Amino acid sequence: MRRRRYPKIHIQSKNELAKHISSSRFPQSKVLSLINDVQKHFGQYWSDHPTQSKPGKWVRNAAGTNLGKLLELISEKVLKPNDEFLPNFIFGGISGLNHKAAVLHLLGKKRKRILLKLDITKFFEQIRYERVYHFFRDKCKCSDKGARLLASACCVSHGPKEMPGSYKTIARGFATSPRLAVWCNLDTFIRLERLVRKELRGKDPRIAIYVDDIGITASRVSKEEMLKLYEKIKVILAQDNNQPLPLNNDKTKIIYHTGETFGEDGNYLGKWRFEHLGAQMNRNSITLGSKPRKKLESATLRWKESDHRDKVAKNQRKALLHYKRYMEAR
Repeated sequence: MRRRRYPKIHIQSKNELAKHISSSRFPQSKVLSLINDVQKHFGQYWSDHPTQSKPGKWVRNAAGTNLGKLLELISEKVLKPNDEFLPNFIFGGISGLNHKAAVLHLLGKKRKRILLKLDITKFFEQIRYERVYHFFRDKCKCSDKGARLLASACCVSHGPKEMPGSYKTIARGFATSPRLAVWCNLDTFIRLERLVRKELRGKDPRIAIYVDDIGITASRVSKEEMLKLYEKIKVILAQDNNQPLPLNNDKTKIIYHTGETFGEDGNYLGKWRFEHLGAQMNRNSITLGSKPRKKLESATLRWKESDHRDKVAKNQRKALLHYKRYMEAR
């Protein structure tokens, strides 16, 4: 029996959504009032994050508002229960599957690994309202009204809030966005995984997609083979539902387990650490990558130089040591 790819949500109306996300502590009547209030005051309930936003990547904040509450309910009660349907190479925004799980997945069983690192440019901003609407309507079998209700709650105008663009995208920072980003691109991601298995057959290929970061590893593969694969990946992403997902070429790297690193044009970039998503990959384990390791060393040095009196450095060191233990635990 073929395993279904998409969840069956079947939200047909506002009342049905209210029923779907209600509970004994938050009855349907109150949820319906919440939905009506969000529809009426939607623009007042979110803002651009003052410090995290930057040109091209606007982080939206709805925390502490009725919109934020509604988005949490949609994420937890509509989207999260369907995490189990996602394939095992999808990580990020999914229950129990974080960046550590993604890196461990890439280790593989054979020696002499090679890593292809890819980064999708402005990932959330590439996913327009229309794609979210069609996901709910066509993939999840919601009605037109139900799909518009859900998509409208999860999307905002592209660009800074005070100068909105002409189209809407999923909102970077909303509770629903990580899962929607995966679901709206699932067909494309599955095509990538099949391509990787086909092109690197017999070489223990692994792919891990963590939000907008894609890591691919294999054993005993040449740089030329990885470059060939990279070109085919670009074609798939460019054909994605007539709404391409462009890669950040500057962040494309091919790294041998020995550290020799090459760019997307095949030119040698020097020696890099064999790491992905901030974690260094060893033969059968992972540990801190360069950035968190340097932060730990810096915090430790400041703490010691202050004769153990710098509380900020002490707390930072403590947190980083805890993170190190977590990353290295198997």
